[in-house]
Amino acid sequence: MTSGHIPSLDGFRAVSILVVFASHVGFGDTVPGGFGVTVFFFISGFLITTLLCRETDRYGRISFRAFYARRVLRLMPPLLCALGLSYLLLATGIAIGGFDWTTLISQIFFFFNYLYIYGQSETVLGLGVLWSLSVEEHFYILWPLVFLVFAGPVRRLRWIWPLILVFTLWRAVHYWGLGTGFEGIYYLSDTRLDSLLVGCALALLMWRDRIPVRAGRPVVMASVLALSFAALLVSFLWRDPAFRSVLRYAVQGLALMPIFYYAVTRPDLWLFRPLNWGWMQRIGVYSYSIYLIHLVLIRTMDFGAFAGTGMLWKVICAGGLSVLYAAAIHQLVERPLLPLRRRITGHLPVPR
Repeated sequence: MTSGHIPSLDGFRAVSILVVFASHVGFGDTVPGGFGVTVFFFISGFLITTLLCRETDRYGRISFRAFYARRVLRLMPPLLCALGLSYLLLATGIAIGGFDWTTLISQIFFFFNYLYIYGQSETVLGLGVLWSLSVEEHFYILWPLVFLVFAGPVRRLRWIWPLILVFTLWRAVHYWGLGTGFEGIYYLSDTRLDSLLVGCALALLMWRDRIPVRAGRPVVMASVLALSFAALLVSFLWRDPAFRSVLRYAVQGLALMPIFYYAVTRPDLWLFRPLNWGWMQRIGVYSYSIYLIHLVLIRTMDFGAFAGTGMLWKVICAGGLSVLYAAAIHQLVERPLLPLRRRITGHLPVPR
């Protein structure tokens, strides 16, 4: 992965957004939409850490200014477009919901998840998905500093596991000590950052060549993948409230590590080939903008001007419009900004 391209990455993004969309469009009882968000978190941690590792290899240091500039240019333009369209639909009576300056500010400056849980928010119905951007942005603020701890001697890598464990224990404190319910633990940054950290851990292990050689043996690979998928299945089926609030995210994160590792290092395996199909990669490229707007369109068809739309038409219309919107944003907003992102990055390859 010396180039900017990481095999299977866009395919994983596509799977994530398809899972989230299916859950929101009406299949939430059978499709674990929250897992799609967890995968997005994992991907973000892996991708950001991979970029920091490459920057360290090339320059011997990381540029905090360039890091935060890249994040702003990547996240903010599509976010502002989605907010503008959503509130325009609200103003014209197509979408439903409300408007509140505090909520809008929280959405732009990434503290919407805490306002949602601890305050009062009023927004376009469907923009609730922006809680996850708050979690990621809080992580981006902290991680470059923490990364410096693990960018030194290899022995420092061992400390990332206690750090991940701390968040699991902190969820236990929230659940049993502070009385925080499932919803609070799901949305708050301080209870979800380990979902990004496990992605960081995998990137660091691969950077330092800490993956055992025997992991490439067919028997070992098949066994590890089978255990990982089994662990994910257990995390979906075990409905105990305490498990779902405290341990589920840790189980899913650890299970994703070997799956993602083999997907990006062995994309030729039959199991991972679909992740690299052309249309899957294209959906993955569009996934961020699809995520931002899809639920607004779905809720508009549920309760807004187009209420009463049947399930099939809702899937076709909301899904199709989300993809068309994301394609337009990619061509008109994201692509024109790529030269600026590359100038900020220098000659360092920028993963998509």
